[in-house]
Amino acid sequence: MDKKFYSLWLSNIQGIGRKKIFYLLDYFNTPENIWNADINEFMSIEGIKNETALKIIKSKNKDYVYNLMELMDKHNIDFITYFDKEYPKLLKNIYDPPFGFYIKGTIPDDSLEKIGIIGARKCTDYGKSVAFNLANDLGERNIVIVSGMARGIDTAAHKGAIAGKGKTIAVFGCGLDICYPSENKYIMEKIIDNGCVISEFPPKTSPASYNFPLRNRIISGLSKAIIVVEASEHSGTFSTVESALENGRDVFAVPGNITSKYSAGTNSLIKQGCPPITNFEDILFELGMSYEEEETEKYINNIPDNISIEEKQVFDCLSSEPVSVDYIVNKLKKDITEIQYILFTLEISGYIEKLPSMKYIRKNI
Repeated sequence: MDKKFYSLWLSNIQGIGRKKIFYLLDYFNTPENIWNADINEFMSIEGIKNETALKIIKSKNKDYVYNLMELMDKHNIDFITYFDKEYPKLLKNIYDPPFGFYIKGTIPDDSLEKIGIIGARKCTDYGKSVAFNLANDLGERNIVIVSGMARGIDTAAHKGAIAGKGKTIAVFGCGLDICYPSENKYIMEKIIDNGCVISEFPPKTSPASYNFPLRNRIISGLSKAIIVVEASEHSGTFSTVESALENGRDVFAVPGNITSKYSAGTNSLIKQGCPPITNFEDILFELGMSYEEEETEKYINNIPDNISIEEKQVFDCLSSEPVSVDYIVNKLKKDITEIQYILFTLEISGYIEKLPSMKYIRKNI
């Protein structure tokens, strides 16, 4: 039995929370030492009740842990503990850090700045567009985008980061063997290719509502700052905001239509003193970051063969001259979110290029 075996066992003892785990580790030093301790030793520790000691002893089920490890191998899931070098330093500094988390993909290096972009599942096309474009611009400048892969703003943020050829982290409120929501399977694969998906919950854990506040504290814990793009007045998004503020993270808000219920929460944050954000430069300025704009070359190519009819319609709107998203929307009479997703797909396939001016051209293959 190796180090991972004992760490997985310790993290999955029913009724033993994170604080208790760290308390036991302070006493025993390693998960293996905790496994090897007998009930008398547990009961002799101040603050450990008889009930807790019995739970630990009864939890020593080798088959359970081996089955868990086998399931993780099947789904290419790894486990990183608080004491591993890969564990993010920012996450270590929150009030209630996880003892460990499950991961698929590669966690971006600590040297890269990380910004959380969050918002409601029910949102407007305006909100999706803003989230996509902010994440795209930040991704192009090597800033990691952190979000929760939920419908709406989260998904738009991940797509934008990938379109900007940046890295992104999705934090789940369920096991990593489950894609939630199910329609995001394709984007989940792209996130893993461009960063990672992580979860505090073991495989087979369903996306129960009470998991998401725990998920949200990790989103804020991984991020230097949080941007709220769109949220109603009583949105669940605010559990992430509260966690961010409790842990000393900056919180920014995107202004929205004052008559829209979907912007009531973000506009309220601005009235309470959160800096308003209208573009990526605002974020970099507020956080004291700098960047160098690279000159973009323009290319033209022939129409690729292996694209869908909808992708070809969008591709036909492009040439060597830059065109805006609005131009394509007006020409094709399609929803802006659909157009942005098609542009995202064409860009990550290498057929088109997004310019810093928020316009698109064909790219030489």
